[in-house]
Amino acid sequence: MNFLPERYWQRFDLWKDIDENLWNNWKWQLKNRIKSIQELEKVFSIDKKKKEIFQKVSPVFHFGTTPYYISLVKKPDYTDPVFRQIFPSFEEIDPDIQNNGSNDPFNEERSPVEGITHRYPDRVLFRVTTFCSVYCRHCMRKRNFIYGERAKSKKDIDIMIEYIRKNRSIREVLISGGDPLTLPNKKLDYILGRLQGIKHVDIIRIGSREPVVNPFRFYDENLLELFERYDKLWIVTHFNHPNEITQETKKAVKNILSTGTPVLNQTVLLKGINDDKYIIEELMRSLLRVKIKPYYLFFCDPTKGVLHFRTDIKKGIEIMEYLRGRLSGLGIPTYAVDLPEGKGKVPLLPEYIVEINDKSTVFRNYEGEIVKTDIKWG
Repeated sequence: MNFLPERYWQRFDLWKDIDENLWNNWKWQLKNRIKSIQELEKVFSIDKKKKEIFQKVSPVFHFGTTPYYISLVKKPDYTDPVFRQIFPSFEEIDPDIQNNGSNDPFNEERSPVEGITHRYPDRVLFRVTTFCSVYCRHCMRKRNFIYGERAKSKKDIDIMIEYIRKNRSIREVLISGGDPLTLPNKKLDYILGRLQGIKHVDIIRIGSREPVVNPFRFYDENLLELFERYDKLWIVTHFNHPNEITQETKKAVKNILSTGTPVLNQTVLLKGINDDKYIIEELMRSLLRVKIKPYYLFFCDPTKGVLHFRTDIKKGIEIMEYLRGRLSGLGIPTYAVDLPEGKGKVPLLPEYIVEINDKSTVFRNYEGEIVKTDIKWG
């Protein structure tokens, strides 16, 4: 866990007079998002080259961060995993690098109704806003940067809910965005209440990066009361590096769990940020320490503006092979690739079966030892 010193934010001149109650207010964090190079320079010294990068890239793919999240930056350059996730780079708009990317690689906008993506028979994606507290440079919906910040209206939401109500095969709804937990509690209550009331919906998942970038959202007692009221609810968050897990994270997750709401995490494998077996191991251990269950490790999506973060696909398999035997099953995510054109997720696994015949199966364990068994197939 990244233990921050007491009143850590006051080491920055911009926030030296901010008291703890204000800093820990999620609405203050949103209101005081840093969105320009001028604001950013009040936090860090930014050299001329980075200014040029910012001025060229940010009109295309916008910049924005909460004060809390940028306070996790230890060194304001691309070697810092938090800085690299939020500060623009020329690679995002380099046509040679991004040539094969797509603004919508999974055809999410091909919707039966506006805001709904229905790829799997039993579940739908329910997109309620394009707004996020932080604009992550690796975002798979980077088209939202271009479209601007907009939440769905009540009319939009009612049409989306009616689609789900009429389709009895739908058992699970993933509320996403943007970030749904940037919405006001009243609007969340409206959405959750209507989804909870649909009998054939078993699970409501909220995908949110707020536990990472604005954990104070979960200090809000009114939000926690909502979570407690709606027992179909799960939270899926998105930590990519151990430096993102702090004592504030632990408190936020403890508050969520106190409502009976499980918390899972999906990580994206990102070049220059976490494409290292030791970093991923420490991330998974850190998640477990604060009682977040690792869920997915994703191969980076083929989104335009993001391709420079892609690793060799074998890198993830090597990392998964390393984790096996070093972490319990609790800490091992599913490594997966999301197929283009909305064809779905495919798990990728190291090969542990060496030989199969009609009398036995030969395995290779995590240490490379060959083990012959009397396990038969068929």
